[in-house]
Amino acid sequence: MSDASFDWREFLGRWQDEWVPRADEDGEEAAVPPGAPGADETAIVAAEERLGRRLPPSYREFLAVSDGWRVDQLAAIHRLGGVADVDWFGDPHDMASLYEEHLDDDPREEDVLLAGMWRRALRLDTESDASYALLDPGDSDADGEWALYVYKGWSGEVPDRYPSFRAYMEAVYRAFHADRAERPDFVNATTRVQDARVEEARLLSLRGRYEEALPLLDEARSFGRPWSGVLLDQVRRLLAPSSGDVAARGSATAGGAGAQGEGEHWDRAVAEAREAARWGPNDAAWRVLREALPRWEAPGPWLIAPVGLLSDPLLGPVITPERGREILATPRAGESGSAPEPVPDLDPPGLAWLTDRPGNREPFDGYRCVWVEGADPARLPSLIGEDGAGLSEPTDPLRASWRAPKPHEREGVELWEDRAVVAVGRTEEGWAFAFDGYSHRSLSTLFRSPAVDASASGRAVVVWCDPRRPTPEAFHLSVAEHGEELYSFTVRGTEIQRSGALPEALDPARLFRPEDSGTDGERRVLQALHTTLGLSLPRLALTRGSLHTFTTRSWTRAPGAGEGYAYLAFVRHRP
Repeated sequence: MSDASFDWREFLGRWQDEWVPRADEDGEEAAVPPGAPGADETAIVAAEERLGRRLPPSYREFLAVSDGWRVDQLAAIHRLGGVADVDWFGDPHDMASLYEEHLDDDPREEDVLLAGMWRRALRLDTESDASYALLDPGDSDADGEWALYVYKGWSGEVPDRYPSFRAYMEAVYRAFHADRAERPDFVNATTRVQDARVEEARLLSLRGRYEEALPLLDEARSFGRPWSGVLLDQVRRLLAPSSGDVAARGSATAGGAGAQGEGEHWDRAVAEAREAARWGPNDAAWRVLREALPRWEAPGPWLIAPVGLLSDPLLGPVITPERGREILATPRAGESGSAPEPVPDLDPPGLAWLTDRPGNREPFDGYRCVWVEGADPARLPSLIGEDGAGLSEPTDPLRASWRAPKPHEREGVELWEDRAVVAVGRTEEGWAFAFDGYSHRSLSTLFRSPAVDASASGRAVVVWCDPRRPTPEAFHLSVAEHGEELYSFTVRGTEIQRSGALPEALDPARLFRPEDSGTDGERRVLQALHTTLGLSLPRLALTRGSLHTFTTRSWTRAPGAGEGYAYLAFVRHRP
């Protein structure tokens, strides 16, 4: 970092002019500006001769303007000495040995530099809180600057590193401002410049130019300027939705999440998008929000984006990092600018994605699903649900399945019963679905397809894929209409059972082949179900969203004469 264009006299003079004590400081010293008269060249050269080294440029220039500096008492370093005070540190506590012990066989360059710094460093502080300000001649750059390390002896942490003395002083200056930012009388040229940058960043953000706004907000926040952190937080939350946003969804509502009250057109779009997301079509919900974004209105001067969407239990999962960037890049609140390239739909078409490994969550090892053509999803509990079943509030399907009581924990439920907790929704093609991907149950010989019950008012399809080890041990398809089964098949290894007039495209002998490995046959039949029957499932809703759930009737029938069954329950006892 070159100091050729940096004016130390202007910088330190401005700092002196702006100096006021913090609210918690008193006494005569607190009101005195921190600087001192500069050292002349003769005194600086004499210090260099005593030390046996020429001082780095930024520190040398600083001494010529101010021979020492008083830092806030709240800082680790309280005072920096002048030319008569600076001396070699000498590592009196043998810190180098401690740091060298922790170097591995292939240490990073920065770790080697830090370990050697203690014996090489020049100590600048004369008053501190059990801390040191150390300039390291062994850690230098092309401009001759030495890195400055601040070691806080009471913290137990490694030293903070600054690339030069100038970088350290600029950081201390920003901290000086941040400590006084809440004082109403702390107004000066610097605060006015930073506040103007906050306003510029706010307008840039509303115009979709958030990347230009980010450095302005970063700098303003380092000075502690009001509202800079609020604006910066909105941008960063949309760039990387966090677990905190997810945790807030449990108690959030459309209004409580801050999604409404931002313009009549936007409120209508949010309601429409929530209704779409409620049943799974994540992409459809996003398209509604995308169309309405330019007409979003900020309800106050310090809201620059609809961040309330992130804590909405239905719309939060819709806002992926890709879509968060699109929100930020879209001009909003009546501001003009270029619209960004739309993010492509994120839900893969069809069903073949069930064989993929999605992101940071395990794939659906086994799954089962009921589709009912043209039905209202809210009707599914009455078609295939247990007695008294109704839809839950939208929830994480994984948690709903794991928390559901097991047969031995429920009064009136036989141990042979297999009641599934299913996530409910609607595909973009208009099929209602009930999906279970988390119970990891195997296809029993006592299996009873719910397709007939589900088809009371139209066509219903049931698919069950056994857990993979590494290929599915069984795969079942059944299709029924108006209470009658049309066709079905079950594949177990090389054995195929079939009934009814199967369409050629769904012939299991054609889809499952002896040479298959892994998920070849499974993927082939899933693709055929999509192209032949138009079946799909919303991946984002099922893997990271919230959907209604209910408990179905048993997917197995009662054992008949001579038929047996086994039921295992694993109970963890805490020691």
